[in-house]
Amino acid sequence: MTAKKINLLGKSEVELKEFFVRIGEPSYRGTQLFSWIYQKRLTDFSGVTGFSKSLRARLSEAAEVRYPEIVGSQQSGFDGTKKMLLELEDGSKIETVLIPREKSPEAPGSLRETVCVSTQVGCPLDCKFCATGAMKFSRNLTPGEILAQILIAQMHATRRITNVVFMGMGEPLLNVDAVKHVIRILTDDRSMNIRAKGITVSTAGVPDKIRALGDEKIKFRLAFSLHSLNEDVRSLLMPINRKYPLARLIPEIKEFAHVKHDRVTFEYILFDGLNDTDEDIARLVRLSGQIPMKVNLLRFHPLTHLSNLGLQVDPAAIKLKVSSRIDDFADRLRDSGITVFIRSNSGEDIDGACGQLAARNKSG
Repeated sequence: MTAKKINLLGKSEVELKEFFVRIGEPSYRGTQLFSWIYQKRLTDFSGVTGFSKSLRARLSEAAEVRYPEIVGSQQSGFDGTKKMLLELEDGSKIETVLIPREKSPEAPGSLRETVCVSTQVGCPLDCKFCATGAMKFSRNLTPGEILAQILIAQMHATRRITNVVFMGMGEPLLNVDAVKHVIRILTDDRSMNIRAKGITVSTAGVPDKIRALGDEKIKFRLAFSLHSLNEDVRSLLMPINRKYPLARLIPEIKEFAHVKHDRVTFEYILFDGLNDTDEDIARLVRLSGQIPMKVNLLRFHPLTHLSNLGLQVDPAAIKLKVSSRIDDFADRLRDSGITVFIRSNSGEDIDGACGQLAARNKSG
């Protein structure tokens, strides 16, 4: 029986060094291969210059760099956003979204190449505005499965990936060790060399994990999926709030911002009459006095094709809001000194929101 090959995708430089030592080669070969895998996007050992023919043959027998298969994709005719459905080795499916030539809200005139990655198969949180919530949680992704999404996106991009957002399927902080491992590789200048400010980890809120990340030396930006500062409303939208209420989360986020000396992004989807009142604005203004922050106002992707969501939202009301109330909400926050960005609805003409393509594929 032939031994299963080791997939080296997802291995750190240290792990690659250890691999070469185990097969009787000098450890520096691991440093060389590290750049080949992540910088040059190696898929075949035969092209590794600097390795002898016999070493390349040995590598091909013992190891591989294996990517998930793209089994579905959609591309927006409006903005070029491309969503890819990837099938993993065990048959599980995850989503990756490439947002090309995205305008940078913080640097007008510059363009970003952003990839939004999944960290879990499914999600256990059941947020009512997220299609992934309609899918059952299966497992965490490995570092290799997370990195593969970014490398595949780079293969389909016309420019270098500048931004990575851990905001796809799953809760990143429930797979925090893999996320930290991936960030270390992404920011290495011998790998993809993505600047720390270009990496964002989005969370619905896991207090002890937020505290642990604040103590880590790795650098990235934190986005908190807020959507309401009213405990009852947030619990309706995000059941995890019943376990980890804002009263427990906000102090942890405040401490994170203090330790990292950086602003926290608060993600806020506006729902008509639910979280867009004068009191909601007042709550955000009060919070801004405690935590250095910016607010990303997000337009809602209606999930009318999913019948098992606990919260039903009228798409017509959302479209009305896009044209009126969202601008007023943003202006009033700005008048109070809060930095606010109204995020573009990338991929609105496709299944662009988290979990939509995978949920449709699963149900269809």
